[in-house]
Formats: sequence, structure tokens, C-alpha cells
Amino acid sequence: MLLELRIENLAVMERASATFGPGLNAVTGETGAGKSVLLAALALALGGRSDPALVRAGSERGLATAVFSDGMPLDLLTGLGVAQDDVLVVSRELVGTGRSTARINAGVVPATAVRELGERLLEIHGQGSSSRWLRESEQRAGLDEYGGEPLCAVQEEVAASYDRRQALLTALGRLRGLRDVEGQELERAELDLDELGKAALRIGEDDELRTERIRLANSSRLRAAAEQLRHAVGGDSLGDAEVGQQLAQALQAARQVQGIDQELDAAAAQAQEIAVVLQELSLQMGSYLDHLPDDGARLAEVEERLAVLERLARRHGGSLAAAIRRRDGAAAMLGERGGLAAEVSALETELERLEKVLSTACSTLSSLRTEVAQGFQAAVTSDLRRMLMPHAIFSIRIWQRPSEEGVRGPDGARVECSRHGWDRIAFELAPNVGDQPRALGDSASGGEVARVALALLAHLSHRSGVGTVVFDEVDQGLGGEAANRVGELLLSVAERRQVICVTHLAPIAARAQTHLKVAKSEVGAVVCSQVSILDRDQRIEELARLLAGEATPLAARAHAAELLTSVGGGGPW
Repeated sequence: MLLELRIENLAVMERASATFGPGLNAVTGETGAGKSVLLAALALALGGRSDPALVRAGSERGLATAVFSDGMPLDLLTGLGVAQDDVLVVSRELVGTGRSTARINAGVVPATAVRELGERLLEIHGQGSSSRWLRESEQRAGLDEYGGEPLCAVQEEVAASYDRRQALLTALGRLRGLRDVEGQELERAELDLDELGKAALRIGEDDELRTERIRLANSSRLRAAAEQLRHAVGGDSLGDAEVGQQLAQALQAARQVQGIDQELDAAAAQAQEIAVVLQELSLQMGSYLDHLPDDGARLAEVEERLAVLERLARRHGGSLAAAIRRRDGAAAMLGERGGLAAEVSALETELERLEKVLSTACSTLSSLRTEVAQGFQAAVTSDLRRMLMPHAIFSIRIWQRPSEEGVRGPDGARVECSRHGWDRIAFELAPNVGDQPRALGDSASGGEVARVALALLAHLSHRSGVGTVVFDEVDQGLGGEAANRVGELLLSVAERRQVICVTHLAPIAARAQTHLKVAKSEVGAVVCSQVSILDRDQRIEELARLLAGEATPLAARAHAAELLTSVGGGGPW
């Protein structure tokens, strides 16, 4: 609820303050007194266009401050880092260059944040203002609210089904992507396994072949060295070798004197051991020579196999071990193929089932909306015709928009769908006889839009719209019974939200719980406007002025007092 609006150095208002109450607030005043400045300051404070011409002549800057209580959008304030308090103070300072500074509870914030906050707190209906009822989202919300709990329950069912469908589409899209990737990987795995499987790779084979290649490449040198060593230690028998022959002769001499000297016997025993070692070494060299390859063909085979292994290693990870891991991994992947495809198939089946559920819920919701729209448009049309729009026809158009990404619609074709169903909603107005219904924003003047908004709000609870509604020009051209009807509707709306109405009609002002007057005064060449709350006697004087013009005869005062009593206007008395 708007508690107070403070204005400094804006247009004709040097320093003014307007205090508002709950229910219906009426703002009156002579033409040119500054009622429009009051609305301009309110719009400025809540993020409206910063027009430097609004700054009072002779002043460097102007300031508009709006103070609110109750119904504050805590989620938005928390997101902005604004400290929460019992009241919310929103201000906008404007300098003559057009630059402005916005604040919420004294903290500087972007103008866009103030604008978003303002849309959550208050709406203004009048010339030059953009009514929220021109937006499809608000029109849909209003229609659904008019339908009551049965319609809202189905709408919640649609929203829940839609959310599940979106989650399923997201999961399905991810799995399809993985499946496509898996398909590519499986194809590569088949090629890799075909190549690596045929190669019959085994760990360490490359090291073994490199060792063998070195031996084959040096086999002649190895053979010569081995033969020389065998000949030196024993030849074909121990006695054929130089070392062996001399050792054998020495051992024969030692046996002849064996037993005479223990020390010589010990040395002879050691020599005998050496003779055995030399004989074993000779046998080892013989075996080595027998098994030493001397085959050029085998060397070519080894070279060729090593080339194969090195090529496969380069292509599959840089080493033989990596190539073997790739082979084993490809085999495992091919053994598990089809897992993702099965998951995708299962989700596609579930999606098909869920889309049928969603389509059924959307169809039910659309039927309810169509039925509810008949009563809603009839009620609004009736109210408009009692507000000096005798030939107006308010209608609600409901249709679906084709979309290949949507769900199956009423005729089987796919239509666009959201959490709110598949219906597109448009409030349309034919103001005069012979006019074709057109979108509200295309067919109605500011005053007509204000009257449509008033009629709509009169049939909706506080859940639709915002906590404070400002009407300007809603009574334009009205009088008599039409003025009374507008006053009744304003009171009806004020039962569920705060209403501020700028009016020049006594039947409307008389119904207000709080009556504010904007008055202009001149001190020399300086013009200033002030805003004040009227007591009962002051209200009678103001209502008499509205009824009879500048002159306020006794009859006009009597009429004003009677009007104030008959319509039950409240006030601080």
C-alpha cells in the first residue's frame, strides 16, 4: 500500500506531501493545480521516464519519494540486497540534464530495478501509461482467476505435467546426444578392434623384438667372440684348449705328489674346481653357438613386426600398452552396445505417454477457459455500458499457435504449449457500433483502457494485479448514472486493494475513504501547489465546487453534504 508521496522541486510543486489511506482515495483539484504532477512524480519515483522538463524552474534537481507498506516483494528486495524494514522507501532524484539516481531504502540501485519493483507494487491507468492489462500474461492470469478454484486446479495440473515434460525432454536430448556420440564411438571401436585384434598384441612384445633385432644384426660378431672364448677355455674337450691343456698337465703332476703336502693338495683341489668350471663354460659356449641365430630372413621378420607394432602404438595412444588398452576397451564397449539406445527408447515411450496426459489437461483447461470467458466478457461488457460506453463489446479471444515443438492440439496438429497450457489469450474491445473487436491496446483510448481495467478489477480478487491501483481519466466525459457506476466499481475494487483515483466528479470523490485536494497558490510571481487531506467540512466545500463550479451556493453545499452522507464516504473526522 502507498502510504505517502513526497515531492521536491518538480514542476509547480516546490515541497509537497500526499498521505494516502487504505481503500478508495480520491484526488481532486482545479485544472492546472498539479494533479498531473502528482502522478508524474509517482511514476518518476517508480522508474518512469526521467524528463528533465519536470524539474522545477530555477532548481538544479527534483526529488520524488514514495513510501510503501504491506505486500512488499521480498524476493526482489532480497535479490537487490535491500535491507528489509517495516516500510519501503523508493526515491528518484532528477537533475536538469536528465540524469537520475534511484534509491531503495537509501541504497542506490539501477533505475531498471526500481522499474521492476514499481510494477510489482503499483499500476497506473491513464493517458500515456501502459496498462498491465495490455499484456497477454496478465490477461490470461485474470481470466484464470475469474474461473476460480476449478480452473486454477486444472492450470496447476497442466503446469506440473508441462514441467515433467520439459525435464523429460532435457534428459532425452542429453541421452540422444550421448547415443549419437556412442554410435560414432562404436563405429570407431569396431574399426579399432578389427585392426588391433588381428595384430594379436601382447605386453612386452616390442621390447623382446628389439632385443632380438640387436642380436640378429650382430650375430656374426657374437659368434666369433663366443667361438674364441670356447676355444680358449676348452675347445671340444678340456685338453684341446691352451688353458685347459696346461691345467690338465699341472693337475697330472699334482696327483703324483698327492698326500705329501696338504697345502699343495688344497691348491690342486682348487685347480680341479677351476677345471670343472672351464669345462662347464666350454659347454655353455657350445650351446650358445648352437642356438645363436644367423638368419637374415628372421631379421626381416622382426623388423617388419616391429614396424607394425610401432605404427599401431602411434595410432592408438603412443605405446604398445596403450594400444592394448584401446583394444580391450573397444571389445568391452562393443560387448555392452545398445544400452543408451534402450534408455532413449524407454524415455521416448514415457514422453509419448506424458504428452497425451498434457494434451488432455490442456484440452480440459481450454474448455474451462472458453466457458469462463463467456461470463467474464459479459460481465465486463455490462459494466462498460454503464460507464458511458453504451455500445461497447468486450470479448476474449482464445486460440492456439502451431508449433512443431509443441504438443498435439485439438485437431491433432502440434501447437505451442507452456506451463499455462496451449491457449493464447487476447482481450479485445469494440468501443462503438460497427467496430470490429481489436486488441485492447489497438482499439481503446487511455480513458477507455482505464474503464476496462476498472471493470476487470471489479470482478477479480487481490491475487490478480498489484496492491495499489491508480486511475486517471477513468471518469472522462462521464456524468449522472455513469459517474455513480464508476464510483461503485471503484469502491468494489477498493475492498480488495488500495485505489487512488484522480477525478473531477463529485459522485466519485464522495465515495472515497480518503479525499486529497491539490491546490495552487501564488506568492508574487511564484506559483506553488500543495496537497492536503480534507476533513468533512472541507470535503463538502470541495464537492460543492465540483458540483457547481467556482460559485458555491448554499444549494450546492447542501447537495454536497447530502451526497457525502448518502454514498457513505469516509474521512478523518
